[in-house]
Amino acid sequence: MTDATTTTSKDILDPLPPFTVLIEWENAIDVYDEWTIKAMSAFESELIRCQNRLSGKPKVMYIYDETAVKEETIPEFLDMAAPRLRELADIELVPTPGLTYYKLKNFGVKKTKTEFVIMLDSDAGPMPGWLDGLLAPFEDKEVMAVGGFTVLGHEDLLSKTMALTWIFNLPSERVKTLKRMKINANNAACRTEFFQNNPFPDIPAYKKQCGFWLRDLDARGHKWVRTNEAMTLHAPHPGVKFLTWRAWIAGLDRDYQAYHTVTSSRVGRIGYAFYFLAKKLRRSWWRILTKGGEVGLPIWQRPFALLIALGYFGVLFVAQLWSAFTRRIEPLPQTGEQLPA
Repeated sequence: MTDATTTTSKDILDPLPPFTVLIEWENAIDVYDEWTIKAMSAFESELIRCQNRLSGKPKVMYIYDETAVKEETIPEFLDMAAPRLRELADIELVPTPGLTYYKLKNFGVKKTKTEFVIMLDSDAGPMPGWLDGLLAPFEDKEVMAVGGFTVLGHEDLLSKTMALTWIFNLPSERVKTLKRMKINANNAACRTEFFQNNPFPDIPAYKKQCGFWLRDLDARGHKWVRTNEAMTLHAPHPGVKFLTWRAWIAGLDRDYQAYHTVTSSRVGRIGYAFYFLAKKLRRSWWRILTKGGEVGLPIWQRPFALLIALGYFGVLFVAQLWSAFTRRIEPLPQTGEQLPA
């Protein structure tokens, strides 16, 4: 059960309800520091814009893997990028023993005490109006979750190409994004008690938990909202090596998703890999040729961008085929039954 919403002036909340913001520190390990700094500074700016409407200091939890992040790292970033954040919010640094992305978020929600919890990535910077965009839909008591609108940052040929071909829409596609059945864990809000009872599932996929989570909630009749007013700017992929790894992981995840949503047969999964390659190349090449100007991609660079897209989806295709040929995937509970936590 879904809804799409556009926040208007009448949706400005005064005061804002008490909320907790969970920020994982896994992505910050991978991206260039400048993007983490931009994201933290943007988050501070949004709290400053809303400070006169806060019903109290919001709780901000930075959740990190203590085996991968030094204890002093996050305070150093706070001092550098967001010196007023400690004044505006109650900051808590939460170490965990080796938890990764979705498990970090589940862990943080378990510790949350406020009625609403917001999930934000460490490399995603909120744009003006973000807080109202995420929280206003909860005035409808039936809404359990809200998904925002994330766009990919870009500054060079590689990142401009991925901004055109990645899973996120462009800023100009605000209307289009409302039609997508999607809530990304990098920019979302939930009723805390609801999420505590319905956490991200523990499934063998790297970046698909939020998709399966939403599919499950929708099948069980829970109301959720997709809004294009809660916008964040997400860091681009940090280089060819990282992007190649993400393409390989995306291929494995795509085959896992295909097994559960398209076909469970090996022949069908193999056929779907070819279909998905053709579909994505057609979409990405068309967008590069027709929308390149929106990200500042010069015409003379567009042939190179076409090759980059071919390389990315080529790696994804090989990984998807490898998975279809070799992996044995176990069925999940029937649609409408809660997924394993």
